[in-house]
Amino acid sequence: MKKLNINKKILLIIILVFILLASLIGTFLYIFLSKETLVFKLQGENKISLEVYSEYEELGVIATLDGKDISNEVVIDNSSLKLNSLGTYEIIYTLNHDDKELKLTRIVEIVDTTKPELVLKGDSEITLSKGSVYQEFGCVAVDNYDETVSDKIQVINDVNSSLVGVYEVKYTVTDNSGNQASISRTVVVVEPPKSSNNNNNNNNNSEEKVVDITASMEINEIKSMSFTSDGIAVEGYIKDNNGTFKLAICNSKKKCTTFDMQKKDNYYFSGNVKLSNLDNGSYDVYLESKDQSRAINKQEMQYRIARAKIGDKLVTFSYDKNLVSLKIEDFKYQYDILIDPGHGGTDPGAANQYIDEKNINLIQSQYEKKRYEEHGLKVLLLREDLSYGTVMGDSSWPAVRKKAYALGYYGVVSRISYSNHHNSSDDKSLMGWEIIVPATSSGNFMNNIYKIRDAWKELYPTNENHVRIYTRNYNTNVIFTKENNEQYYFTDYYAVIRIPYQLYNVNNVLFEGSYLSNLNDYDWYYNNGNWKKLSEEKIKTFVTSLGKEYIPPQEDK
Repeated sequence: MKKLNINKKILLIIILVFILLASLIGTFLYIFLSKETLVFKLQGENKISLEVYSEYEELGVIATLDGKDISNEVVIDNSSLKLNSLGTYEIIYTLNHDDKELKLTRIVEIVDTTKPELVLKGDSEITLSKGSVYQEFGCVAVDNYDETVSDKIQVINDVNSSLVGVYEVKYTVTDNSGNQASISRTVVVVEPPKSSNNNNNNNNNSEEKVVDITASMEINEIKSMSFTSDGIAVEGYIKDNNGTFKLAICNSKKKCTTFDMQKKDNYYFSGNVKLSNLDNGSYDVYLESKDQSRAINKQEMQYRIARAKIGDKLVTFSYDKNLVSLKIEDFKYQYDILIDPGHGGTDPGAANQYIDEKNINLIQSQYEKKRYEEHGLKVLLLREDLSYGTVMGDSSWPAVRKKAYALGYYGVVSRISYSNHHNSSDDKSLMGWEIIVPATSSGNFMNNIYKIRDAWKELYPTNENHVRIYTRNYNTNVIFTKENNEQYYFTDYYAVIRIPYQLYNVNNVLFEGSYLSNLNDYDWYYNNGNWKKLSEEKIKTFVTSLGKEYIPPQEDK
């Protein structure tokens, strides 16, 4: 009987232990299974490198809670990132969960790995007579980031003009980031031509030793021209100049006005030509050497000056078969407002799944034209439909260049000239407006732009931190702020849509209204009709600047 009681006690203890274990296991499983599973990590590399001035594409993060995507709760701070400045920057990702602030960091290194570009002055191959002296023409270096690199060019010259042969002149430049570029010129040394006078035994001894670089020259060629306040600045070379350099502007009766040029070296010259005092009429341009001959200009068309207001004259240049001619007439404005609806034809511009930029540019421009005309202003619209519209220039040019040429040509005779565009970027977070203006612009012109800027800042719901008003260097594509009336003296890129404004002296403005690639930006701007409010700020500013009283749109009365 006693033994039986002991077995019962053991059994009872086993049962109690089992119950306790089951309770502990149940509690553990409850805690384990009810615990939240949070995943928060970067997508892509923790550290990335980007080329300076390139676009930053946000890779984002993976953020899930129990398998549910909560990445929309992550706040991304890329305010420190400067795509136009070398350095190392941090992108901060913040997620608030259970009263805790979780952070991730991505390192972005902005680097410059682009080589400078070298452009030879003079021809890439030069022929010299044996015994003559090689004259160095040099070259120009342009870098994508460093402002000045030409003074760093190293020249290796192995030319021995006393020996017939083929030689190389090598030019090398290294930018501040260590990117190196080289270019070469070939110099061919040949035997001098034999004298036709076989009876003159001393002929070879008396032969003049002259640098034969003129063999590759066009006779009397203008290499560059740019407009000044009263005429043009000219550079070029004159063959057989006898040490004198003169440029002549001659009318149809061969009556010429001659201008002395300054000598730069044996063949090259530079100087200024005053045009504002010349009578109306058509003129040909000559360069004088031993004989007077027509000046030619073989620059590509996008580098040739075309048309400008000089004093109270309108000066228009033409280049039939590269021969330089010009026409002078009394200046008068033909239009109050010139509007260029950007893109057109087979060039859609930026786009999203709802609209092409060329469409929205045209819709906005047509609205603005109508509104200006309600104020009694004369308006020229370069495009009335989805075609390219008014285009001019060399037939071999792409339509975008011919359209840019037309914008400059008619912009000269317009009091106000601007282009309507809309932005796009691989960085889907970018939003808002931009205004691109000429590098040297200042005074009343910029005051009007700042009025529009201030009004747009009030209207646009974005605090994104990047340059809103800027200019762009034609040769380097680098942008420079114009927020505070800064002035620069490089050749402009965007003032007349990828053709330098200096060809026309037109203060063209390019308005980028919104980012079509950012659908929230696009929705606020276009679908909600806020583009009209921004257009009205342009219209109000320009109408009042022309001495008219601003009339609000009928629908707002």
